[in-house]
Amino acid sequence: MFRTVLVAVSAAALAACSTTVKEAPGGGGPAAAAEVMNLSIRNVSGSATAEKVTPEVVNSLAEAIRIELGGGATGGPPADLSFVVSDYRVVGNATRFMVGALAGSNRMTVDVTVKNPSGKVLRQFSVTRSANTMGVGAFMNQKGSLIGQTAEAVAKTVRGEK
Repeated sequence: MFRTVLVAVSAAALAACSTTVKEAPGGGGPAAAAEVMNLSIRNVSGSATAEKVTPEVVNSLAEAIRIELGGGATGGPPADLSFVVSDYRVVGNATRFMVGALAGSNRMTVDVTVKNPSGKVLRQFSVTRSANTMGVGAFMNQKGSLIGQTAEAVAKTVRGEK
């Protein structure tokens, strides 16, 4: 009985987290990804159109992306990365504690544009990170975790990793 419950809870936890990357039409696509994998990202900037996104969230995401990219490939062509947080939701800790997984998923969608120094768009894509931390989320930094996971997905996409 305990084993069945443990397997069901584990399966629900794994199914409750996902990252989706969508290439923008005409935004370079996977073929162009090979051309831009070795870019040296010199600048990361962001903004938001989603409600409830504070400057702290935008700044934290920009810094997390910088860290994940590690300054880009040394010696690679320079590029700038900009993003717009177009969807954002983090369930409060009290709500998460009271209703757990039923409170819904935390999520963030970031629309990313990578340009060369002259402003030519090299690549455009969107990253959507969704995670339902269930009741455990009441005891963790849900916002920080969502920002970190989204930044990691952006960096992997820029580098051409899956």
